[in-house]
Order: sequence, then C-alpha cells, then structure tokens
Amino acid sequence: MAFAAMCAVYEYGRVLHLMPLPIHIWRQGDCLSLTWNYFTGDATLLEPVIHSRFSGGSKLGVTAGEFPILYWTMGQIWKITGPSEFAYRLFGLLLHALASFMLFLTLRRLLKSISWSLLISLLSFTSPVLVYYSVSFLTDVPAFDLALIGWYGVVRYGEDRKRRWWVLAMVAIAMAMLLKVTAGMSFLALFGVYALACWFPGSFAAVRDRLPPWRFGWSAIAAAFAAIAAWYIHAELLNRTHFGRYTFNGLWPIWEMTPEQIDGAMTYAKTILLFQVFDTSVWLVLGAAFVLLLHDVRRLPLGLSLLNGFLLLGTVVYTLFWFHAVDGHDYYFINPIITLLVLLTTAVWWLREAYPQYFTSRALRWSFFVLLVYNVAYARTNLIMRSQPGGAFSEENLLPTFHCKEPDYWNAIADPVWKDFYTLAPYLDQIGISRDELAISPDDVTINTSLYMMRRHGFSHFGIHWNEPGMMEHLIDLGASFMVRRKDRISPDDQYMPWMQEPMGRYGPLLIYDLQRNGQASTDTVVHFEKNEGTQLPLQHRNNAVLCEAVEGWCFGGEQYPMEMEDLPVHPPDLKYAEVIVSGTLVQEPGHEGSFSFAVSQDLGDRQSDFMQQRIEPGPFKVVFKLPAFDPDTRNKLYLENNTGSPFRLTDLEILVVRHLPSR
Repeated sequence: MAFAAMCAVYEYGRVLHLMPLPIHIWRQGDCLSLTWNYFTGDATLLEPVIHSRFSGGSKLGVTAGEFPILYWTMGQIWKITGPSEFAYRLFGLLLHALASFMLFLTLRRLLKSISWSLLISLLSFTSPVLVYYSVSFLTDVPAFDLALIGWYGVVRYGEDRKRRWWVLAMVAIAMAMLLKVTAGMSFLALFGVYALACWFPGSFAAVRDRLPPWRFGWSAIAAAFAAIAAWYIHAELLNRTHFGRYTFNGLWPIWEMTPEQIDGAMTYAKTILLFQVFDTSVWLVLGAAFVLLLHDVRRLPLGLSLLNGFLLLGTVVYTLFWFHAVDGHDYYFINPIITLLVLLTTAVWWLREAYPQYFTSRALRWSFFVLLVYNVAYARTNLIMRSQPGGAFSEENLLPTFHCKEPDYWNAIADPVWKDFYTLAPYLDQIGISRDELAISPDDVTINTSLYMMRRHGFSHFGIHWNEPGMMEHLIDLGASFMVRRKDRISPDDQYMPWMQEPMGRYGPLLIYDLQRNGQASTDTVVHFEKNEGTQLPLQHRNNAVLCEAVEGWCFGGEQYPMEMEDLPVHPPDLKYAEVIVSGTLVQEPGHEGSFSFAVSQDLGDRQSDFMQQRIEPGPFKVVFKLPAFDPDTRNKLYLENNTGSPFRLTDLEILVVRHLPSR
C-alpha cells in the first residue's frame, strides 16, 4: 500500500502514458527499437534487430548488446496489447514493485523488524534514478531488481538450507548480469567472502554455515557465469559478422580521459549525479552508518566486514573503470546502489545486535519516517523536472526540494522537437510513405530514436560517414526513399541541399523530402568505350597491351601499371556526382600470388586530394567509382594495377564515365 501511495505521489498515472522522455532518449530509443523488431517478427531471440541500418551498410540491422530477454518479452506482450510505451513502463514498474517487496522480505528476515524493513525498502524507492528509470525502457533497473531477488535467494538459503533457494539466487544473478554485467558487482563481493569461507572454514564458521557445500555452491556459480559468458561471446561474434554495435561491453576508464574531461565529470558528479542517487539527507545517514561500522569494525563478524569492504572497494573500482559515465550517464550508477543498501542494512542490523536501545527507539524510527517522507517529496520534484517532454517547467511550480543546479540542467537537456516525432508516423502514412520504405534522418544523432518514432527503418546520423563522397547516393542505392529534416538544422550551405527541393510534407518543424523525386538527375555519358565493339577511347591514355596469339582481348605482361587514362571529364560546374564504371573479364593463369585492382586518383595542384581503389578477381568483374562534385581544377586518372608480376588478359572491357546533373 505504501509503494502504491508513493507511485501516486510520483504522478506515475501521468508518466506511464508518456512517450520516451528527453533525458537519455538515445538509450530509450535503442530499447524500444529492439522491442519493436521482436513485435514485428523481424528479429529472433539470439539475433536482435534495430531500426538503424548503420552496421556496415547492412540491410538487416542485426546487432547485439545485452541479452535481449526483456525486449523479447515485451515484444510478445505487444503482440497482445499492440505497440505500447504504457505497457512497457507498467511492466517495468510491476517488476520493480516485486523486487521492492522481495527486498522487504529479505530485510524482515535479517532485521526481525517489520517497521525497519518497511522504512529501508521504501527509502530505496526515493532514489531519483530508480524512480525515473523504473518506468523507463532501459535494462538497468530490471537488472537491479533481479539482483535484489538474487539476494533474497541467498538469505533464504542461509536460513532454510534448501538448494532451490541457492538455484534461484544463481538464476537471478545470471539474468541480472545478462541484462547488465555490472549488476553482478555485489555478488562478486559475496563470492569473495564465500571463497574465503571455503579456504579458511575455521575463521569464517558463522558465514560458512549459511552458505552451501562447496561442490554444489560453486557448480551453480560456474553454471551461471558460463551462461553469461556464452551470451556475450555470441554477441561479440554477431557484431563482428555484421560490422556494427549499438552499445559496447568494454571499459570506459578514467585513464583514457583528458584532465578537462575528468574535471567536467567531477563537476557533474558534485552538482547533479550525487543527488540523482540520493538526496543529501540520505547521504548523511549513510555517512553515519559508515562511521558506526568503522568504529565497531573489530566487533563486527568478519564475513560481514569483508562483504561491506569488498562492496565499497568494488564500487570505487567500478567508478574508475567507467569514469566517463560519471559525466552525464546517471543510469550507470543504479546497480552500485546495492552497496549502499548493504551498508545501511548492516548498520541497522548492528544496532539490533550491539545497541538495542537505539534499534527499538521510537524516536529513531519516527525520525527515519520523516526522512522517508521528505525524500518522497524530493523524488517527486525530481521526476516532475525530468518528465516534461518539452522541458518546460518553472521553479515556482515545484516544491522547494531540489538542488540549485537541477532545474536549469533538466530544462537545458530537453529537446522540444522530439514531441513532433512522437506523432509523425501516422502523418507519413497519410502522405503515402509505406512502412517498408527506408528513411534518412541526418539530424538525429542517436541510433534509433527518430526511426523508431517514425516506425520506419533507415539511417540516422550515427555510424554513417556522411562526409565520404557519394554517401547519400549510396544510401539511396540501399533503398532510402525519403528524408526528414528539422527546420532549425538547415543552413544555406547544407550538404543535403541537392536532395532538398520542394518538401513532400511538413509536420510542425519537420520537413519530409522525397529522395526518389528530389534525388533524380539527368545523366550525361561522356565516355563510353567498348573493346569488343571497336569504339575509340576519347581520353589521353597509355596502354601497354601486346598482341594476343589466337585469343581475344588485350594481353599484358607483368608490369605493375599496364594501363592509365588521364583527365577523366567529370567536372561540369553543376555536377551532382559522377560515376566511373569499368567492367570486363580478367584472365590469369592459376598459381600466381598477388592481386589486381582498378584505382581512381584525384590530384589538385601538386598533391593528391583523393584516392579510391577496388580489387578485382580473375573472372568477370565490375567496379563503380562514385566521384562527388569537386574543384574544377582537379585532375582525375583511372589506372590498372598488377601486383602479381605475371602476365594476364582482359576481355570484354567496357569503360563508362557518367555525369549526374541536377534535373531542370
């Protein structure tokens, strides 16, 4: 009942119905994109799919990060409810409610007090990051919830000695770490204590008695970690196959940061991050708990002291290993909250054991209740600031339970344009863009967010080398048929201007362009050489071919550069881009090492401004070089390179130079 009342205070009735909110919308978009593709059936459990096709130009969008069981589960639920951010948020809230109840049951067994168990478990639900992300779409809070369930299994085994509880703990741990590897940090501390208890049973008699026999215990642990390793190895192999990943599973350490980056992270930690984990009042209580335990460390059970010590050390190491995340990535510090809960629980348990007059004190419990009420108000204010889609709120409308830097920060980080993307998909349907058409959304720096909201696959700004010559043409060749631009991002020298004529649609500040229409261009074939047809090559060239005996084509010796063509005519003033197309058949005797390739070099003045090369193999070949508009003084040369040192023959050789000009 208290948990439900807190949900009402937090205005979850409003928040549950919201689309992805601006705070960390990048990661929210990824999670929803993965879920959508499970809903549509485009993905399988072991091969997740996202909307973005950035992976090496892949048309599939296959990529993997954390184990996608949460996204798969929500995809199946969506098949019943239809795509629903509300259903996703509600699922996350119900899971967190279950985990909070399991935390209460765990504390009740440890502390033998319903009041203290209620106060501590409910206080954990005043952490702003838990309040915000428990109804979000990220895996961090579900991983945290599974870790709490795992701890319940550990405590139940310690009391009942029934193997099913240890198995439950290991399954929950494995699932938590599959969702977020860092969710296992608290269990690494537990396993450290378990290992010491196995090696030195005399020194850890009390701990050893509450943990399973070593063969069964370590077998279950090994099975859990084998499952975790199996998935992440599979994910790495999958990403290498498809040349892209939407997230990374490595370190983000402090030693890779510049002094300026470290200073920025420290400033963010002091002004924002600390208060997203808990309010100052809770940090003071945690500080008092730490001082109490440190003062009585010699009297504490050795296993309990080591558990807290390992957790605190692990949190410090974790922070150093992912110090980049200190600056702006508050959700990275959800799972380390376990360390704080263990610290507070240990302190209250020690009050029961060593200072019962304080443990049973009504004044202390009522003071803790006042602390809880204040922090509920604090968390409510924080969520209200975070949950405005347009970031428009005024301090005058908030309870004065916020830190001074927070309102400006949350207002500044929000982007009001996202609210127009929320309802863009029906408009695209209305103007005749089917759900199968691929989009280009170059103003979206996230991976999937705008594409998910449009309900279309395609390309955002992420992962695409937009400055490479012919990139737009390449994406259009891959099937992109329309582009969405934000008015406020368009400038007179916009690189996408050739594809931005009259928009086919306008939706608030968003403009929609038909790439198949706006991208059309007249073509002008200025060179067309066919060896078999006997046409002349209208270029200054060098050809070292020798007379072939009784066979067709051109025969060459073993020289490295047997053929060159100078001054390709590809640069009229209004050129969009040009193509140099070379096709034919390469014949070579087997058994020779090395390779063949055609290359286009571009020289401006006395330096080479660009170089493109494509390898060819014996047999039929076709290579296409796309040359963007460039300085008219650029000289272009096509040449053949032979790195084998052996003779070869070319037949059916055809060379085309096609200029693409804007439609009139």
